[in-house]
Amino acid sequence: MKKVFFTAAALGLVAGISTSAAALELKVKGEYILEGYSISDGLGINSGLGLQMQDTSSKDDGDRNAWFEHKFQTDADLVVNDAITIKSRIRFVDWGVWGSQDDTDVSNGNNFSVRRLWMVYKSPVGIWEIGRRPAGAWENSFVNTATRGDRIMWKSGKMLSDNFEMYAFYQKITEEDSYTNDDGHDYDYYEVYGAFTGYGKTSLAVGYYGDEQFDYDTLDDVGTVGYTTDRWRVKGYGGYQFTEMLGLEVEFDYINGTKEMNDAANTEYDISGLAFMADLQVNFGAAQTDFMYFYISGDENGSTDGDLDAYSTGSGTGADFEPLYILTGTKTSLLNNDMGSDNEYGTAARTAGAHGFVGAADIQATEKLGLHGALGYAMAADEMAGYDSDYGWEADLGASYKLLDNLTYNLHFGYLASGDFFKLGSTEAGLETNDITLLYNNLSMTF
Repeated sequence: MKKVFFTAAALGLVAGISTSAAALELKVKGEYILEGYSISDGLGINSGLGLQMQDTSSKDDGDRNAWFEHKFQTDADLVVNDAITIKSRIRFVDWGVWGSQDDTDVSNGNNFSVRRLWMVYKSPVGIWEIGRRPAGAWENSFVNTATRGDRIMWKSGKMLSDNFEMYAFYQKITEEDSYTNDDGHDYDYYEVYGAFTGYGKTSLAVGYYGDEQFDYDTLDDVGTVGYTTDRWRVKGYGGYQFTEMLGLEVEFDYINGTKEMNDAANTEYDISGLAFMADLQVNFGAAQTDFMYFYISGDENGSTDGDLDAYSTGSGTGADFEPLYILTGTKTSLLNNDMGSDNEYGTAARTAGAHGFVGAADIQATEKLGLHGALGYAMAADEMAGYDSDYGWEADLGASYKLLDNLTYNLHFGYLASGDFFKLGSTEAGLETNDITLLYNNLSMTF
């Protein structure tokens, strides 16, 4: 009798576990991307990319750089039940450059890394997202750099109404509050957001950055290293479709605050920066044209006047925003600094800010073939002493061909007639700026 009882209990346990396991659902999607680049007058893949914008016998001219790189990642959702989902992004190869990286090497911190991992809980009082979730991207791609952030986030969903939604989150950017470290760094961000979608979409968000860096060894001493930054931001977005043919997108991001250095003089800087974008879209069915203006504030005096007025000397117009292949391209490090190059030309341009004008057209020529063309001009927003304001004119051409439903080939060409800004105020006789060409192709497989 005991054998029968224990056998029945064991079968019941197995059945219970099997039922629970069967309730789980795994949804996986991903992509493999192979990219090839050729850039004239480049500084090289090992220099963080960037361009050699000057042509003179007293400087080393850049060489044409050509390379391949690839990436493979998956996005997996583990659906636990109707209320709980575990989401993740795993990158098996993180933009490995052919010929310089072993894709099986995990010691470099790039390959086979869990880029994002967070839980989504659909509660009776809104949606909670907790963990390392997508961050950086907001509404339009302008001044966005999509990345990941450690957040506790609440979203209203449709709980308030069909036309109004909210979110609020806390994000830990850096946590080094440990006496085991020589340096302490505590960096947090808070943001609240509301959006109305009754007619188009109108949204507004308010955020606060608290950033403090200090040295534990000299915490109470005059002249301690580090700083304390308090910074607010207000950002807004509007997307409106006036007719089937005519639409408009606008976006702004304003930052304001102070940065106090823990040096002997207790130097304090006032922070103020503005970014703005407007895009008028005209739709002709198979063709769409865009007429765009974008702006990021600059700083004509650097930090010498006690003000930090450049919108972002680091990120510039953002990694996701590429209306022009070269001036705002991720591989050239001018107005867009996705690759993190410290090259002097990009640093100078992002410090001076930008007025940018772009006219672009996209045509779906056939079911498989898409064509793109753009013409743009950019100039410094705040002209620094001795500098010319002209960044130059750019012309771009591109094509996209769908080989299969999940396999696409892209080919892009850009030409920049560089302006005299990139002389960087030099009066050297015979100094000229290099015109830049970029050839870029991409094979993308999604599943």
